Amino acid sequence: MTARELYDKIGADYDAALRRLPMDELVAKFIVRFLDDHSCQKLIETWESGNEEGMFEAAHAAKGVCANLALTRLYENASVVTDAYRPGREDSRVMEDIDKLMKQFKEDYEASVKEINVFADEKGKS
Repeated sequence: MTARELYDKIGADYDAALRRLPMDELVAKFIVRFLDDHSCQKLIETWESGNEEGMFEAAHAAKGVCANLALTRLYENASVVTDAYRPGREDSRVMEDIDKLMKQFKEDYEASVKEINVFADEKGKS
């Protein structure tokens, strides 16, 4: 599987990633390093524990990592959650279905990690 094929599978924007990391080898290297980053997992754990006070920080960190790697699906949900938990925006939490967004984020994250692991395994064997 190529990095572009991986990005297609996980709903990410390979061309945007390539603009940030202007070589396919760098995109491939950093997408595998995503497995070592715990920002998205921390957001999921913060949500699952009901820690509303930690949601902004966790969502903001996950949003940044996902934006840098052009992980579009993950970025979009993390962005909405970040805005909803931004200090002074308590009313927006009512407007957004945070549980629905976070369930989708978790599902997309787990599917992405699975595909990135397959990609990493294939790259390790080549």
